[in-house]
Amino acid sequence: METGFVGSVVLPALALTTLVLLVAWSAVPRGTRSQARLALGVVLAAGAGLLAGAVLFGALYAGRVPDAAGWLAAAPFRVSFYFLGRSAMAALLWAPILALWWLVAAQAVERRRGEDRMRAGRGVRSRPPPPPDGSR
Repeated sequence: METGFVGSVVLPALALTTLVLLVAWSAVPRGTRSQARLALGVVLAAGAGLLAGAVLFGALYAGRVPDAAGWLAAAPFRVSFYFLGRSAMAALLWAPILALWWLVAAQAVERRRGEDRMRAGRGVRSRPPPPPDGSR
């Protein structure tokens, strides 16, 4: 069965992007104040995206090639690295979206941390305003 451009490119790209964003969103606790925790969630999402992409492209290939299982059994590492390479090329589509999500989430973390400092009275202190008569 021929899937065409939509079935072989658009749908896998949308599926991988959705998966990566869902993993990132679910791996980072709501209201976190830790940039390290946020970075760990992004790394987990990227790893999941790469592995899922390799499996997805392997499954799409196996659907079109009759002896794909025999090739995988004959050279499992070589075939696995081949599909990981295809998945890395697909990351060119979802990685910028994940990076944008990371930037927005990192800004939210810093905003929450700043609000906490302000509530605790340890906010950024500025110079006092000049006296009203203009003398210093």
